[in-house]
Amino acid sequence: MVHGIFPALVTPMDDDGAVIDHATLGRLVDVQLQRGAAGFFVCGGSGEGLLLSVAERQAVLETVLAANGGRGQIIAHIGALDSASARQLAAHAARCGVAAVAAVPPVYFRVDDDALLAHYQGIADAADGTPVYLYNIPSATGVEITARTMARLITIPTVRGIKYSSYNLFDLRNIIELLPDELTVLSGNDEVCLAALVMGAHGAIGSTYNVMPATFAALYRAWRGGHLAQAQALQFRANRVIRALLEVPVIAGLKVILSGWGYPCGAPRRPQRPLTADERQRVLAAVDAAGLEALEQDALQQLAGT
Repeated sequence: MVHGIFPALVTPMDDDGAVIDHATLGRLVDVQLQRGAAGFFVCGGSGEGLLLSVAERQAVLETVLAANGGRGQIIAHIGALDSASARQLAAHAARCGVAAVAAVPPVYFRVDDDALLAHYQGIADAADGTPVYLYNIPSATGVEITARTMARLITIPTVRGIKYSSYNLFDLRNIIELLPDELTVLSGNDEVCLAALVMGAHGAIGSTYNVMPATFAALYRAWRGGHLAQAQALQFRANRVIRALLEVPVIAGLKVILSGWGYPCGAPRRPQRPLTADERQRVLAAVDAAGLEALEQDALQQLAGT
């Protein structure tokens, strides 16, 4: 089972969002591990995985694994519009030795439960024993993976986890109770990370952990140590930063912040768009007013025990 805080890594690109910057990607892996990340979620939504080719996604995963050097656990998102690409990516990730593969359900072409089961069975077969996690993000896919759906999918022996990006924490708990000692359930909504941990989540995967890895690592440690007030304070301060980020397209905003910190991430890939000059100034001012850098420094001190 997987525990802890996992940044949903952005994928650095050039200023046109066309060419992946593997050197910066490797540097991001290193600094986020230093700031308390337990591992990484690679080529998910924040990593723009569905906008990358199969070859690009394979190359990104290989870069992350090389930079990681066995220090953290790697979850490879291999979800795709078609089952064949998902299976190809799953087989590659398994050969690379990831901790788990994860996949959103099929999107655009809605499928029934039988087709959904067959889709994930094909992924599980291709992953050849590597744990398979579902990825529930109905705000993006229009598909809700409920506890009822999960109960059927866990009949596939290697389906043993889920990234749960939904506010229905009652159903999150229902999923945990299907196999409480075997299912890894990771929260996917950063703004309710602590609430999900209280409901039994084993950790969290998040977009804003790209710029707040220490904050959420300290929150997780405080929660595990029974220091609820400390964890609450970190969540509430983090939420001020999240509110500031939501003023602009989030992936583009994260890339602007990281670029300002010396990790050039370029632009998102089309059809997403880069921020305008006014938006860049606005988001940088907003996260500064929300206390992002002070928050991360305070969290680093907490992690260091000072």
